[in-house]
Amino acid sequence: MAVSIKIGLQQNQKLVMTQSLKQSIEMLQLSTVDLAELISRELVENPILEEDAVVSPDEENGDIFQRITNRLSGDDSLSERFEERSSAYSDASDSGYPRDSDGEDRTRALIENAEARAESLIEHLLSQARIMSKNDRELALLEEVITSLDERGLLGVPLETIALEMGASIEEVRAAMRQVALLDPPGCGALDIRESLEMQALAKYPDEEMLHAIIGRYFKELESLDYERIAKGLGVTLAEVVEKSRLLHSLNPFPGRAFSASGTRYIVPDLEVKIAGDELLITLIDDWIPRIRINGYYARMLRKKSIDKNLRSYIKDRMQSARDLLKNISNRRDTILRVTGAIMLHQKEFLLKGQGFLRPLTHAEIAREVGLHESTVSRTTSNKFAQTPWGTFELKYFFASRLKGGGAGEVSSDNVMNAVRDLIAREDAACPLSDEEILEKLRYGGIDCARRTVAKYRGIMGIPPSAMRRKLNMIKNEVKA
Repeated sequence: MAVSIKIGLQQNQKLVMTQSLKQSIEMLQLSTVDLAELISRELVENPILEEDAVVSPDEENGDIFQRITNRLSGDDSLSERFEERSSAYSDASDSGYPRDSDGEDRTRALIENAEARAESLIEHLLSQARIMSKNDRELALLEEVITSLDERGLLGVPLETIALEMGASIEEVRAAMRQVALLDPPGCGALDIRESLEMQALAKYPDEEMLHAIIGRYFKELESLDYERIAKGLGVTLAEVVEKSRLLHSLNPFPGRAFSASGTRYIVPDLEVKIAGDELLITLIDDWIPRIRINGYYARMLRKKSIDKNLRSYIKDRMQSARDLLKNISNRRDTILRVTGAIMLHQKEFLLKGQGFLRPLTHAEIAREVGLHESTVSRTTSNKFAQTPWGTFELKYFFASRLKGGGAGEVSSDNVMNAVRDLIAREDAACPLSDEEILEKLRYGGIDCARRTVAKYRGIMGIPPSAMRRKLNMIKNEVKA
């Protein structure tokens, strides 16, 4: 058999995620508090940036990126302050940062005085992914999965959305999810609690087949502590099921919560939403975030032909990093306002009348309206809270699934939950309403849904079944007596 060697050209697409794009994706998910921390950290780490302490009203209303990059041409006052400071760079062992008149290194002082900052879940996982990934494409998929996680460590967007955005197959995305689940903390990247526990059990207890079966096949029974049904289904004793179920105490249903701030969590609104007449007003509450700009002194240094080659390269790199940060801050601001505006136009009735008037809404609808990808909308609404006339709500609250309503067309899942809650609150304590009876009352009120939907929403609200409510009421009466 003859063997021939041929030279040919093959064109293929390679997915490369730039550092700027990574920062943009991560920044979009940050709350205003977290963004302020990021900017403060960048002020310390990048000497090209400086805090713009005074911002005029005209500048405040202008385009952030354009306003700051325009300063690259220099500022006369800055020129007067820094013109004679080139001697600070004469020593090769110098830090490379301009010094104040007393000779103290400004940046070093900032670093020494900076507070220690806890690593976030996303940062912790990304640092591990960059070490374990075999190639750029695998890393890009891992980063996409990781940056799509919510604060619980669970995947916040559908698999199909990630696959479409990355030009990957569902199996490739699932493979990336399995890899993320093996990182620390284990179990991150799952679609739901069951899958997270299943991933953790496979990693921590690889030989415990009964435990795997309990989680994988009998999770509903496990939630309701129906050990008898599990034992019957597996053909084992009740004692064996109880023993294996105890292993679950070493697993974490929300692995990402370990990275949440300890103690009381205070909600800081990111936006204020209100209606004045017929006008919808949306304001970003970010006045206390550090306003930053590029130090014009360094731009002038680059124009000097005598500047050291290595120093020039360093300043150019830091300058590009500063520009990327400013651009991403501006893009984040614009995206949040666009997405929030579209959401609130749909939920205008809620703003006028309150919680009972939330309309059905999906991420896909908003994505189509604002011309963004569904995953971008999901990231934009993560960790963001809006202050409304009816209280402060997370932006994700305004997305509600559709259910059939009688003559009123469609109703949101939030309205159904409110209706279920109200019916149970008014029920006879001696004879609580069953899910079937609640369903009949909902249908009489014009809401058409299934009995399992009632049971699901009752469970979400932490309300026990009617039999358990009856027992609890009897216990309360006995205690009172």
